[in-house]
Amino acid sequence: MRHPQDDQLALFAGGDLGLLDRLRLRGHVRGCDACRRSVESYRSAAARLREETAKLPAGLKWDSLAAEMTANIRVGLAAGECVAGVTSKPALMTWKPALAVLALTLVVLSGWWLNFPQEQRANLARGMQGIWNRDARNVPDPTVYLEANRAGIQLRENGSAMTLMHPDRAPSVISVSTQGAMRARYVDSDTGQVTITNVYAQ
Repeated sequence: MRHPQDDQLALFAGGDLGLLDRLRLRGHVRGCDACRRSVESYRSAAARLREETAKLPAGLKWDSLAAEMTANIRVGLAAGECVAGVTSKPALMTWKPALAVLALTLVVLSGWWLNFPQEQRANLARGMQGIWNRDARNVPDPTVYLEANRAGIQLRENGSAMTLMHPDRAPSVISVSTQGAMRARYVDSDTGQVTITNVYAQ
């Protein structure tokens, strides 16, 4: 049988092994002289240690000593927290990247604003001014308007506009009904083909 290791023998000598390990080692120690001598030496060393610690010096005040040890432990724990790894805060965006992001945003907004149709840009500006000034007179009119011009028929509502354009020429006949409809008729000069556009507004 294989000899147990020293730490197991020391635990066996001190009575700190579990039940199954203790029973197994007890059988081995009874039949092995070397392991029995090791266990007896561990037990005698523990007995000497108990005898030495039982002899406290005269005039020792255990309560004050215990309070001093507790204070030293607390100081040690506090010092350990001070030198423990400091968690670094995530680096905030410095001024150079923030300036680059701001410049890019201004370029995108400027390009969007310049490519916006003129009439819708004016309506948007009026709407924003109305929000800024909180003036109800500047809010876009919710009424639907139909208008015909040389470009085609335009529908306007709430500051937005949609134009149905004919690429060839101005309409030859425009008719408007009282029910909110507008019709434009376009005649192609080359083919004679007629295109009719009807727009209904409610």
